[in-house]
Amino acid sequence: MRFFFILAVAVVFLSCSSGNKKEALYIPTDMPEICQNIDFNIDKDMRKACMVKPVRYQAYYNVPMQRYLINPNQASLVKTNGKIEIRFPNTHALVIDSTKLHGVVFSDSKRLSKIQNDMDYKEFYNEKKERFKLFKLKIPSDSKPQIENELCFRVPELKGSDRTRSVAMAAEMEMLSCEILDSLVATHSK
Repeated sequence: MRFFFILAVAVVFLSCSSGNKKEALYIPTDMPEICQNIDFNIDKDMRKACMVKPVRYQAYYNVPMQRYLINPNQASLVKTNGKIEIRFPNTHALVIDSTKLHGVVFSDSKRLSKIQNDMDYKEFYNEKKERFKLFKLKIPSDSKPQIENELCFRVPELKGSDRTRSVAMAAEMEMLSCEILDSLVATHSK
């Protein structure tokens, strides 16, 4: 009789403690803006509308973790399989070297807070009438002391015309060193 009483207490204790455990979720990286700031462990009704699914197997390691940036709008950092990619709207994902981005934490709780980054955009023409669209992202780290990561990009010109398919295809963003960007801006700015 004593054995059954101890067994019943253990079952009740285990069932109560497992109820507080967070469920592992697969959160897609291309969610609409309305779904970006939702805690899906609390708001279970929004899971189906936002295409969020529970992860059924513990061996599923390549679940993408995502952090949204404030500028440019809808841009995000995505970590999957140990790689960090930056994704801009209407462009292909660009893999970032891990030495250029320090202290940014990817977790389910950090996913709900956007990264308070700064963006500096420059556009000019050189002597050969080539158009340059350049921007610098300053991404602060989550760690203390705070480190400011700088990433520099060149927006390529779209090839083709309005009637060709290549305009509708995503652009291939180019990554520059920030020293080259600063020197281009210094020589061509007025």
